[in-house]
Amino acid sequence: MRTAEALVTLAVFGLCCLTFANSLKCYSCTSTKECKKPSKLECNSNAANKTRDYLNLLYTGVPGTNFTSQSFVCVRDWLKTSSNEFTYKGCAYSNYQSCSYPVNPYYSQHHERKCAQCNRDACNPAARANGSLLTVITTIVATVAVKSLWHHRRF
Repeated sequence: MRTAEALVTLAVFGLCCLTFANSLKCYSCTSTKECKKPSKLECNSNAANKTRDYLNLLYTGVPGTNFTSQSFVCVRDWLKTSSNEFTYKGCAYSNYQSCSYPVNPYYSQHHERKCAQCNRDACNPAARANGSLLTVITTIVATVAVKSLWHHRRF
C-alpha cells in the first residue's frame, strides 16, 4: 500500500509541477530582411532538418540525415561573401556544432561569418523545466488529500 501511495504522490508531483521540454523556442528567419522581424518557433525535428539543409548549402562537413538528437539548440548564422549575404536563425540538433563547419569552397575566398549556438534565453528565448508556487501548493494539497482518502479507506 505504501508503494502505491508513493507512486501516486510522484505522479501527481510530476504532472502538477514540471513542464518538460523539447519546447525550446528559437527565433526563425531565412533572410536579412526577414530576420529584422523574426518569428519564434518551437524546436522540433522538422525545424532542425531545415537548419541542416541551410548549413549544407553553405558549409562542408555537416552531418547527414542519420545524425539527430532528441534535444535542440538555437542557431544564429550570418555569412557575407563577395557576392551574397546570408542570414539565418533557427533550431538545430544539440549534437551539431553549427558554427564550426568550414565554409563551402565556393564562398570561402572572401567571407565574413558570425555565428552563435545556444540553449538559453540569452540568444533565443527557451522554455525550460519550471515550476511555480501555485503548482507546488496544489501538489501538497493533492498529496494530503490522497493520503487522507487512503487513510480513511483502511479503517
